[in-house]
Amino acid sequence: MILVSLIGEQPIPNLLPVRYLNPEQTLLVYTSKTRSVAQRLRRIISNSDNLRADIQVDAYDLDRILSVLRAGLADQKDVMFNLTGGTKMMVIAAFALAAQTAQPLVYLQSEGRKSLLYRYAFQQGLPTLEAKEEIPPVITAAEYLRAHLPGFIEEGFSRDKQGALTEGGCFEKAVYSALKSRFDEVLAGVRPQGVGDQIEIDLVIRCGNQVGIAEVKLGGGESPKRGLDQLKMAGEPTYLGTYTIQFLIVAQPRLQKDLAILARERNIEFIPLPDYRAGLPLIKTDAEKLANTSHKNLCN
Repeated sequence: MILVSLIGEQPIPNLLPVRYLNPEQTLLVYTSKTRSVAQRLRRIISNSDNLRADIQVDAYDLDRILSVLRAGLADQKDVMFNLTGGTKMMVIAAFALAAQTAQPLVYLQSEGRKSLLYRYAFQQGLPTLEAKEEIPPVITAAEYLRAHLPGFIEEGFSRDKQGALTEGGCFEKAVYSALKSRFDEVLAGVRPQGVGDQIEIDLVIRCGNQVGIAEVKLGGGESPKRGLDQLKMAGEPTYLGTYTIQFLIVAQPRLQKDLAILARERNIEFIPLPDYRAGLPLIKTDAEKLANTSHKNLCN
């Protein structure tokens, strides 16, 4: 079976079905605007059995898209179309070809915190819903990051030039320790490649197929607003994408009320931990609040 994936700006709606359905071959259909997304996906999902070259199409020329798809799949009898990504014209063309050849369709719903795959088959020329399946965990945090980024390095907690943990690094470690046992993965000190020193992500947290990023700031002499700015940059739709949940975790915040308002306006979950003491683990109540709040936003 060959799975045809229409590539838009967000890679996850195509990566999850590929991992879950495990087709013998994949065909990525992209535009000039989404070529880099397709290239990153191909590096992740490529295997030696995939002998079919991916296809670039015009984003809006319906007749041309349909013609290119028909020619690219002329010798293939067992095809499934994932209609989740791509432009509307790409979706219409793929739907039309599926209807003409009576091939099945899938669509991924990623609303909320679940990944639901809808399967459709054509009966008497009309699509009929055959199944709705929840996709179990099928990706790692590293794959999620590589789907969005040219590469990354995990550097761990913040340290000074002598290699000792800074005060901020101690707080990052305390937060990491409180979260690690509650989630599938927690990565510390993720530095994306290709952006110089512009972006560094304190924590990357994975729960199933959902991924969140967290900025961990002490407050005091360190401006928590910088954490908001970092999250805004990292969470851009063209960077880590619209599916990434964002957290700002702050100890002893100044202007806590104003900071919470700013976070809410940017759809960032703000978690204050005012009882943190330098160099010590989080107290039980703060650790539980941190874990429960982040779990609720990322997993439920």
